[in-house]
Amino acid sequence: MRALREYLTECASRVDKVSFTLRDGREFLGWLVEVSDDHALVTWAPSPFHAQATDGEEWQPDDERIPLTEITPTTPAHYSRAQGSWIPFTRSP
Repeated sequence: MRALREYLTECASRVDKVSFTLRDGREFLGWLVEVSDDHALVTWAPSPFHAQATDGEEWQPDDERIPLTEITPTTPAHYSRAQGSWIPFTRSP
């Protein structure tokens, strides 16, 4: 859990776009506002699908506080603007 928290904290400090899958099956795409010992406050990326579901009233869900234990450990990745690609989270040995 510590490695994931450190990874997400680094992503938040660089303002990287982040993606991961939650244990309930939802797929997150957006940014991390803050990371605490056991939660991440996330801001969802704007989505035309969400806008369609809300008749164009909202382009993204509200910010959400997600327990780190709800993140499927093998799924986090961040987008590297320097490399122009998604970089998956890997645990340090």
